[in-house]
Amino acid sequence: MAIKNILVAYNGLPGSEAALHGAVAMQQHYDTHLTGLFAHGGSSLSHQIKPWMPQMVKDAIMQVAEQSHSEIREKFDSICANVPTEKLHWIDSGGPVHRTVAAYARLYDITVLGMHEAATEYGQSHIEIYPDRITFDSGRPVIIFPSKYRDGRFGKKTVVAWDGGRAASRALADAIRFLEPQDPVEIVSVGRSPFSGSLPGIDVGLILQRHDLNVTLTELPRDKRSIADTLVDHCQATGANLLVMGAYEHSPLREGLLGGVTRDIAMRANIPVLMSH
Repeated sequence: MAIKNILVAYNGLPGSEAALHGAVAMQQHYDTHLTGLFAHGGSSLSHQIKPWMPQMVKDAIMQVAEQSHSEIREKFDSICANVPTEKLHWIDSGGPVHRTVAAYARLYDITVLGMHEAATEYGQSHIEIYPDRITFDSGRPVIIFPSKYRDGRFGKKTVVAWDGGRAASRALADAIRFLEPQDPVEIVSVGRSPFSGSLPGIDVGLILQRHDLNVTLTELPRDKRSIADTLVDHCQATGANLLVMGAYEHSPLREGLLGGVTRDIAMRANIPVLMSH
């Protein structure tokens, strides 16, 4: 099925700017509709308004908040200057940020996000987004862009992190729509063979070959590095520009307490990452 609708969560921070540049490149390549979503949960500046304040002070505070929102929209329009107006959309939505983004994401073919970063300016903490949480809550595929990524369309060389689990299988199925026959795809397993656990008569390599993809399979050694570091280092060493992986094969609570691949990758990968849960 063709990709027709892309959602990008845009808040004006550097990560979301990288995500928007990536989303525009995807829009140009697939000729899709592109929707920018600004989910802000109500400005923290507006929370400073007290009943006893003079009306002119209240108005001044709200003017500052609204000006910030207008600047974000202007930056969005500037980056999207080459997107046809009939295929460009903008949604400004209050409410809890993560709940809002996840709810919208369920309606789109793919959601594009920037890696999490803390807002540096006072009054912006209400617009921060944790992309791994959106992946878990939406049940839809997301692509996460690092803040300095400006390399055009991703996918020229794709690494798929494979352990045979449910989440990895879901991510691979979602990624197939973005993979093209001329682009190399490497199935990578850490500390085990990609064929480990294969069912008789079929394996992940054969399935992808039937999609006319250029597939190789690699087993990476399990060493003192974390799995996340092993994957990131391998992507950099092989020139990959997209990593595909399942998100939260273990529960978010367990990963939050003990650490885990999903959160580590979502916080520090240096190439775009397609995640699904």
